[in-house]
Amino acid sequence: MLPNKAEFTKLDLLALFGNKSLINIPDGWHCIGVSTDTREIINDNAFVALRGENSDGHARVAEAFSKGASAVFVEKTWYEENKSRFSSSPFVVVDNTLHALGKLGNEHRRRFNLPIIAIGGSNGKTTTKNLTAHVLSQKYKVLKTEANYNNQLGVPLMLLQLNSDYDIAVLEMGTNEPGEISILTNYVEPTHGLITNIGKEHLEKLIDLDGVELEETYLFGFLLKRNGTAFINMDDVRLEKYIKLLDEKVLFGTTENANIRGVIELDNKLHPKIDIDYNDRHIEANMKTFGYTCGLNAIAAASVGFHFDFNNEEIKIGLESFVQDTGHGYARMLVENIKGLEIINDCYNANPDSMTAALNTLKNIKTSSPKIAILGDMRELGEASFNEHCNILEIANESAENIYITGSEMKKAFEAISDKVKIKYFPDKDELLDFILKHLHKEDIVLVKGSRGMEMEKIIIGLKEKF
Repeated sequence: MLPNKAEFTKLDLLALFGNKSLINIPDGWHCIGVSTDTREIINDNAFVALRGENSDGHARVAEAFSKGASAVFVEKTWYEENKSRFSSSPFVVVDNTLHALGKLGNEHRRRFNLPIIAIGGSNGKTTTKNLTAHVLSQKYKVLKTEANYNNQLGVPLMLLQLNSDYDIAVLEMGTNEPGEISILTNYVEPTHGLITNIGKEHLEKLIDLDGVELEETYLFGFLLKRNGTAFINMDDVRLEKYIKLLDEKVLFGTTENANIRGVIELDNKLHPKIDIDYNDRHIEANMKTFGYTCGLNAIAAASVGFHFDFNNEEIKIGLESFVQDTGHGYARMLVENIKGLEIINDCYNANPDSMTAALNTLKNIKTSSPKIAILGDMRELGEASFNEHCNILEIANESAENIYITGSEMKKAFEAISDKVKIKYFPDKDELLDFILKHLHKEDIVLVKGSRGMEMEKIIIGLKEKF
């Protein structure tokens, strides 16, 4: 959990939740900090008891009070069953504690008059958010989304981090079901918004590209109503049409229609070299990151820098000094050289568009060395899953000399196109890793990718231990 020092008074609670929700909250009550984890509660925190897939914060109410919680947010059903045990304890009783946390985050956000840039989209959100924050940090104190705090739990916790030290915020918003971007946007109330692209994400619930577009572009609708500024990716046919609807806009991309236009070339190590033109200004940046898509993310970040009146040198330094995070084992398009073995670590997550981009990157590497694609399932694709996995294996067949796959969805696709002799299926990662370790050579180039739940980084860990 991210600790915070956001303060709330009884008057704040009355305005947000109403008098009937406050139980044993005395006049003059206040809290310093909001916590959702009893392991990290400090004295005078308010504790919000959240229901999760594997745990329920309501089971830790007594512990929260014992550690000095000034009040506990609980749901009505729990309170009615347990109020006799806590007859004099201070509670805020609500229908849904997750939504209550969102209200607290939004209330705290409204105390600050600063630019807040919301980053959404199907692919590249996190890299674009990190690049944008890094560029802006050349001149500003920036609050940016940490780790994967981009959902209905994480976004309010990020908003609670706001304090007077910050000049600007860059917050990522993710979704996996209809209506989530609406909820998060209304919590954040951004002044600026950037959607990276519209792609095949979470089709299990968003159904198709029309559903993804409807979900993601709620951000643009909010900005239109609030006279906020939209950064529009002109390379995306589903986004570029919004230039007709939005008044305040910045157009970026690689096409002629973009006001801020970039040209991307990859060197033989896959580092993007970017030439960016904006009016009579020109920037050349040699990136330390990897892959064409990271070049696209850099153009997006540069467009934010131009909008906030950064000079060429500040933007150039911001782009060129940015490095990808490698702290989790899994990464986003990170090339690692292990004693001659080139590994493209793109294990953070996968959907059809990001998988295609990674395979195209592998295909376009200019080398005489053998190329190997190690692929796991792409999850949350619903009825589109079979066709999308079949399509990815067809693309992989054109991108690598050998393709090694694992996962139930990959297996179904493999069985349908098993005439592709370069593809070999493994029932689990251990068997796959054992096979690779016996057949891999140091001069090989290896792409490893799959959805987060597939934990494909275990393959990379095994390779590192070997080499």
